Amino acid sequence: MDMASDTTPLLPPSSREQAPQGDSHPITLRACHSPWRVINQKLLFSIRTVLASYLTSVAGVALKYKLESEDDHNGWRIPFQFSTVAFVLQWIYHVLTLIWTGMHTFEPNNSDPDEDSEGSTARARTARFFSPPHRVSNVERLSFSMFYTVSHVFTFLNALLYWAVLVPAGHGGFQTPKFPHHHHNTGNTTGIFYDPGKGLFEEDDIKSFSILNIWSISAVIAFIEVVFLNSIRRQSPVVGHVAGSLVASGLYLAWAGLGKLATDHWGLFFLDPRLMGNSTGAAVAAGAGFVVVSPVVFTYLYGLIAMRESITATQA
Repeated sequence: MDMASDTTPLLPPSSREQAPQGDSHPITLRACHSPWRVINQKLLFSIRTVLASYLTSVAGVALKYKLESEDDHNGWRIPFQFSTVAFVLQWIYHVLTLIWTGMHTFEPNNSDPDEDSEGSTARARTARFFSPPHRVSNVERLSFSMFYTVSHVFTFLNALLYWAVLVPAGHGGFQTPKFPHHHHNTGNTTGIFYDPGKGLFEEDDIKSFSILNIWSISAVIAFIEVVFLNSIRRQSPVVGHVAGSLVASGLYLAWAGLGKLATDHWGLFFLDPRLMGNSTGAAVAAGAGFVVVSPVVFTYLYGLIAMRESITATQA
């Protein structure tokens, strides 16, 4: 019997089946199976097609918005912005898992061909290239697990930074609601609680669409992916993935620094000393805080996976 059916979720194997690293199935195959019985392979493929197509359309609209945004810097600033890096990683993950799920569902016999079939036909080679590997080494497992982790940590972190830091600091791209100062004037009977000026939903459609998708809907999609669309287990080793999250955040800071040299623009406003009260120390502290927050977001991701595993365990 195959390691996993092409129409059912991944379930624990029989006792005679042995799995590497204490797992019943390779992580690449787990990315192609939902843990929920109601989501069979064809439905999963349909959902992944919708999500990948939607993210692709958002990428086009968001790129138009960012290119047309009033800024003192040219369009080359865009690749160095954290929102761009986070979104691209998420988009790549969804395109990859869409291809893998499609090949695993509709071309299961070509997923793991015999060694003798190598080079037999162009179709076989193409199918093998686009199919999820059924046998992965420890390095391959850890590499994909790290990619899965970083792509989702960055997506959640992007949303957190935007609504918790950028918007309150006035760098969210729209005017936030301002609360009026009351001077204890007993004759003031106004019922207006706030005066938002030109708020998010009063901006043009492209801008509102881009902001909501890049910094909000993308996090919702990440939540749906983690809880409903894959069977990837909790990261192991945990310390290694925490370290990986820290390193990935540090690498982004290096990338942002390169962007500063190339475009004179920081990918996150709090990395710019000029926007931090001309204080280099404040910018450095903010950068350190950015790195430190990534393990916190990883903890949230780890908790989501643990919650899903606990709930779906009753299906076994």
